[in-house]
Amino acid sequence: MSQDLVDELDLELVHALQLNPRASWSTLGRALDIDPVTVARRWERLEKAGLAWTFCVPGPIARTGLLRMMYVEIECAPNGLSPAIDHLLAQPHVIYLHHMTGARSLLAAIAVADLPAASAYSRRELDALPGARAHHPELLVTTFSEASRWRLGTLEPARQHELRGTGAPMAETLRALDDTDEDLIRALTTDARRSHTELAAHVGISDATVRRRLARLLADGRIRMRCEIAQSVSGWPVTAVLRCHVPAAQLATVARAAAHLPETRLAAGMTGAENLLLIVWLRDAADLPEWEAALATRYPELVVTRRGVCLRTLKHMGRLFDERGAAVDSAPIDIWQPDWQPDRTAA
Repeated sequence: MSQDLVDELDLELVHALQLNPRASWSTLGRALDIDPVTVARRWERLEKAGLAWTFCVPGPIARTGLLRMMYVEIECAPNGLSPAIDHLLAQPHVIYLHHMTGARSLLAAIAVADLPAASAYSRRELDALPGARAHHPELLVTTFSEASRWRLGTLEPARQHELRGTGAPMAETLRALDDTDEDLIRALTTDARRSHTELAAHVGISDATVRRRLARLLADGRIRMRCEIAQSVSGWPVTAVLRCHVPAAQLATVARAAAHLPETRLAAGMTGAENLLLIVWLRDAADLPEWEAALATRYPELVVTRRGVCLRTLKHMGRLFDERGAAVDSAPIDIWQPDWQPDRTAA
């Protein structure tokens, strides 16, 4: 796959949908100064080719209370890489799966409902993972920046204004997600552009209720709608993962500053001695030493303890990828699947 598969207008369309994944074709057409029919046709082509897609993810508010993220590095036994990959790809709790350089050859991001569920998943799933020799989980405790905020930067600032929505005001008290909320989120995990009518029929509620619930979930930070592009055609084809240590007193300041660098996709505070995780997109693997050196110069209190390059992204937010980096199949995320909830009746 090469950058030639998309043109500048395609990249502008993806940037527009990153700003507002549920924008109407008419709104997108005005922002891009093209006919809405042309917008819809271009998006259909990109989506069918696996070069771009929309989806819904749990937002940061959910992660601070009702959802926990584990980042698990996995060491595989000889000939164990393929069995481990095959097993993890099928798991609805696995959000990301990367094949990495180094001895810890797999990096998986796993979402669970709460801390007891994390324990249950580790005991029942990770301990029995085929092909694995060891696993090293750490919890995400603070999100300083996430991939939903990353932008291609192809759309002129003047054209971005009308794509930014204001949303509903956040409720003073967050209510617990109910079954209908969870069904709505599941329905959007593979296509954030599903219409209100389609969602209403799928969940069994009215259009008006769908609109009201989605507005509240978005305003409360429970969910985020996202548009993603195949990395191989994004202009940033290389993923690097840096494990860092920053003194606790400087962590928030350094992490927020690093989060604003254009290469940064994720900046997260983690448990463990390596308390900052940075995931970045680069133009070339050869850029990593220079980027790391610039980081060290700018933030001398930050120490990169380990780094690796992603050889291949295998799963990303409910999508499975071929060797060219195109999305070829879906594996829907379902963090509320009951199989991995803790046994509440156990003594």
